[in-house]
Amino acid sequence: MADRTADKKTQIIKAAMELYADKGPGSTSMQDIAERCGISKGSLYLSFKSKEELEESIFLYCFRLISRPLLAADHAPGRTPREKLREQIEILLHHLYELREFLLRQVQEWVGSTRDKKPAEWMRHLQPTLIAWFGKRLSEIYGPGIAPYSGDLWLFADGMVGAYVRALFHPFSPLKVPAIADHFIRLLDMVAAGLIEGKAEPLLSASRLAELISCGEPPFRHPLQLIRRLRELAAASDSFQAGEREDIEVSLSVLEEEVRLPLPRRAVINGMLSNLTGHPALAEACGELEALLTAYLEHLNRN
Repeated sequence: MADRTADKKTQIIKAAMELYADKGPGSTSMQDIAERCGISKGSLYLSFKSKEELEESIFLYCFRLISRPLLAADHAPGRTPREKLREQIEILLHHLYELREFLLRQVQEWVGSTRDKKPAEWMRHLQPTLIAWFGKRLSEIYGPGIAPYSGDLWLFADGMVGAYVRALFHPFSPLKVPAIADHFIRLLDMVAAGLIEGKAEPLLSASRLAELISCGEPPFRHPLQLIRRLRELAAASDSFQAGEREDIEVSLSVLEEEVRLPLPRRAVINGMLSNLTGHPALAEACGELEALLTAYLEHLNRN
């Protein structure tokens, strides 16, 4: 019985992923998923209580799909630590490439969404474990002298893999996964050798990096998302007098330009916010934007 239930959930997850890749999550309803599976909507809700629960299960399914062969490679006999890491990079990129249509749709929707993007708790808690594993693997390959730089190299590796994935996903990309894995290891060798030889001060230790990740991210929306939300609220409201809507748009445009600057000017931001705070239809979003920008400007002043 348990196996049949698991098989049914897997069938639903695969159907949802196909639809998400085709239409995007936002344009896919639970009814669409039920029809693709050939079941009733009620039967679908017996397996997943909500679309949010289904989406969480999709990402857990993808994680397991990738993590199982990675773990197998980690315990493969007769291979050096460097060979294991190179194979794991190839496995990771291969599976991400297989999921590319689904992942690209996810990114497209996230970029255009005003919703908060909060990673699942299990994903956040996994990060320190991965950082510790990576540090151990680095020490196996390069010796104990690399230990102080494992946090820096984690950031380097994370950024490089992300860049490789974006290049690999391009429809006309000439890159091949095995060549990327080889190139990554060669770059890692050079960076590690340079850090050990140069004896530079580490930028961020692995323990500090893991600590930051473990604390989680505070609830956050980018200021540009809130400015877009204010525009939507202003367009939808019929409570503005003649000329007010134009004034609001001018204030939002100035705010948008200011936020994009490397060092936004507090006086300009405060002036534009004061132009917006008196409108009840905008009050809640404007208050959130004001709090976010205040914290951001204080952060810039400290640094």
